[in-house]
Amino acid sequence: MKLFILLLFAILYSCATSKIQVTPEIEEINFGNGGGFTGQEKTFKLIADSKFLETKTDNKKVDSKKTQELFNQAKELKDINFNEPANMYLFIEIKTKEKTNRIVWAVGSTTVDKKVLELYNNLISTTK
Repeated sequence: MKLFILLLFAILYSCATSKIQVTPEIEEINFGNGGGFTGQEKTFKLIADSKFLETKTDNKKVDSKKTQELFNQAKELKDINFNEPANMYLFIEIKTKEKTNRIVWAVGSTTVDKKVLELYNNLISTTK
């Protein structure tokens, strides 16, 4: 009977701790905006374990499936080179073990890849 309870506990524990596996190559995604009169930059961070951090505020969790979706989108963009800031700009930083790729574009830019804008909009929707 004790063995049965021990096995049952082990099975329940393993189910409770299982997580959706986020793309392992990407460790975190930083994104935000900056520039303007003050030149200040506002940064948000999404970490692989679904933690969402906003500068100067409390942490929150993002749904694991949503995190997986965002990291998969970022995986496609981790090697894009685009650095065309203006007075006001938007950015995405994709951090892997090997490097950090920062994609920067002017607010209203029509030359940045549409996939970058799509990822940025999806990331921003997690901040609301």
